[in-house]
Order: sequence, then C-alpha cells, then structure tokens
Amino acid sequence: MSGLGRKLTTAAAALALAAGLSGCSLFPSPPPPLPPSPTSLGAPGCPFLGEEDVVPVRIPRGTPKEAIGGVLNSYEAWLNAGSEVLTSWTAAGAVPSKCVDELAARNAEAYSTTIFTSHSDVAWQQYFGAVEAMNARTLRAVAAAEPGQGGRGTFELLQEIDSSATANGTFLKFDAVYRPRPGGDASGASWEGWETRTRWYVELVPAGDFLVINYIEQTPAVPQP
Repeated sequence: MSGLGRKLTTAAAALALAAGLSGCSLFPSPPPPLPPSPTSLGAPGCPFLGEEDVVPVRIPRGTPKEAIGGVLNSYEAWLNAGSEVLTSWTAAGAVPSKCVDELAARNAEAYSTTIFTSHSDVAWQQYFGAVEAMNARTLRAVAAAEPGQGGRGTFELLQEIDSSATANGTFLKFDAVYRPRPGGDASGASWEGWETRTRWYVELVPAGDFLVINYIEQTPAVPQP
C-alpha cells in the first residue's frame, strides 16, 4: 500500500509540474462569456442609436447664481441634444423623419428621468412634450442644413431677480432668452415664446452631487425698470 501511494503521489506531482511548465491548468476554466452585442435604442429601420448617444447634462450643486447657469446649460443641452448624432447620420445619407422624432423622444425620456424629481406625473407630460417638440425642431434644422452651416441654439441670462438657497432646496427667479439655432427649419414656425424674454421660476432640490427640478415655470416677461 505504501509503495502504491508513493507511485500515485509521484505521478500527480509530475502531472502538476507538466501543467505548470506548459502554462496550462489541469482543470481549465470555461472561457468568459462574450459581451452582449450593443442594441439600438432607436426605432427599426433607423440608424444605430446607443445609450452613450443619449446622455443628459445634469445640474451641479452650487450657489444660486451657479444654479441658474446650470439650469440654462441643461436646457440648452436638451434643446440641442442629438445634433452631433444626427450630423453623423446625415453624412451617410438622408434620414427618415420618424428617426428624427425617435431621437427627440429618446432625449426627452433621458432628460425627464434625470433632471426632474418625477417624470411619471401626467400633469408634466404636456410640458415634457413641448420641450421635446423644440428639440425635434432643432434636429430637423440640423438634418436640413447645408455643409458648413452650424451653430447651436443658446440661452442668455438677462437678469437674476430673486434667488435663495437652503439645505432643503434652491429657489430661482430670473429672466432669460433663447437664441435659436441659425437657419431654423423649413416650416418657418416660431419658437412659441422661447425666442422672447421669458421669466423663469424654478425650485431645485438636492440629489447627491446634483440638483433636480421639483417645479419649473416659464412665462412671458416684462423687462424690469
């Protein structure tokens, strides 16, 4: 029995040594699973739209004045969202209108679920839909633009009226104006007040390192004396 045990031990050691020298394991692990193929977020028949193409610009925490800049920056990004993606699509040929609308819808979903406290409230759907329509107008202008035509729509802060911040929230009241993307679109429709002086009322609440919108309203503004 002892001789057999020594023979088995010697044989096992030899196998282990051989495996070590060859860089192989006696019991190799199964190969890691292949990463899943990326799935397009867009409608069937539209160019590929990945998750990295629909990333909203968030509102960082800061002073009230910085919060105003963050709100306008986030809205400016939303109204222009997808412009670079659409430019890459049009470089390969004409893009169906349904694909432009789908891109705007994805942008609206991303922003409403990220920079607002709630996006499921039915009362807010009309508002989100209005901003989505403005984004779609920008995208249609991008799709129709001639080579060399560029520029983004931008917000301009006109006046900070009344702003304050506590540990529980930031409250903003200011006037701003939106300067649409040069060229507009073929419809010639207006920007429904966005291109005029607008009074903003915003309530922001903290969410980690960022602020999210708990309430927002934009109304036509009369310049302060």
